[in-house]
Formats: sequence, structure tokens, C-alpha cells
Amino acid sequence: MDSSQMVGYVIFPNHTNALRLYQRLKGEKIPCTLAPTPRECSVCCGVSVRLSQVEDIPRVKELIREEDVQVEEIATLPR
Repeated sequence: MDSSQMVGYVIFPNHTNALRLYQRLKGEKIPCTLAPTPRECSVCCGVSVRLSQVEDIPRVKELIREEDVQVEEIATLPR
């Protein structure tokens, strides 16, 4: 499956970290939305950041480190 058919989800242990990363990604013009966490990924806090382009995942990982945001995982799923 090619990357245009995939979507990324950043999964968090709590809402606070989700909001922090979401705000930073928006500031960096990375297309994303706050979304319910897919059940296939986790049953943690229930909020995730949905990445429109899986190609952005390496940059998102850099920003996670820079912002010291706690994440459970970054998952890719079919659209």
C-alpha cells in the first residue's frame, strides 16, 4: 500500500500532550487534526493527532523530541 493510502496517528497518554503537539504542528504548517484514537491503536486517553501525510512522520518525531512531548506510539493505518 503506498503512502497516499495511509494516515498517521500520534497516540498520547493524556490530552495535555496531544494539545501541545497539535499546536506545535499547526505552527509548523504540518497538516493535522485532533481526532479520536482508533481502537486498533490504543485505548489510552482517547485523543490523538491525525497526520494527513505519513511523509511528515520524521519531522513530527523531531518536533516531539524538541517539545519533550510524551507519546505512546505513532501508528499508520489505511485511510
